[in-house]
Amino acid sequence: MGILSTKKKRKTCKVLEVRRLTDSTAVLRFERAGLEFEPGQYIRVGLDGDPEIRDYSVYSGSSVDYVEVLVRRVEDGLVSKQLCDVEVGEEVSIGGPYGHFKLIEGLRGKPLLFIATGTGISPYHSFVQSYPELEYRLIHGTAKLDEAYEFDFYGENFFHCVSREDGGGFKGRVTEYLQTLDVPPETNAFLCGNCDMIYEAFDMLQDKGLPTAQIHTEVYF
Repeated sequence: MGILSTKKKRKTCKVLEVRRLTDSTAVLRFERAGLEFEPGQYIRVGLDGDPEIRDYSVYSGSSVDYVEVLVRRVEDGLVSKQLCDVEVGEEVSIGGPYGHFKLIEGLRGKPLLFIATGTGISPYHSFVQSYPELEYRLIHGTAKLDEAYEFDFYGENFFHCVSREDGGGFKGRVTEYLQTLDVPPETNAFLCGNCDMIYEAFDMLQDKGLPTAQIHTEVYF
């Protein structure tokens, strides 16, 4: 997600709330502790006192007095399992913010297409909570139906592609659905998720006539 500066001082923040969305996914809310960020940026998070930390896009909006991240448990990962098991009152360490996956002011009045896989939906939640007047459509691709994380927040702007189960708006991958869409030339598209989706969707959007400057990407590993 970018080159990290070692000069930014890390903060210790108390966990205020844990929303467990699925057996393997949770939203962690913790103290903001004066952290300033722009929607779309990411921070580094780990248990306080533990040197192991990982990058997570900020899930919450920029105007609220807390910070949230969406965490998915990775079975062979260390930090994700620790964070998924964290309890209210425990402390985490955060650093940042970092990154350039931002919705600059000049784009906020234009048609927007947000495409995500899995927890790559996180920066879009921050965008929408920060800028409630956006004209956007969010296409979210997941393997299972219950991975449409807090989809009610987006209302009719949300469209769900499910690849391994029945249900949702489309049975298949995000890129298979994108292939069927007409994309107006004034659209700015944002892609966030696994690299295979991003490479495929980027080429597809170019083939549909979008200039490279109107396609913005953030890769989740």
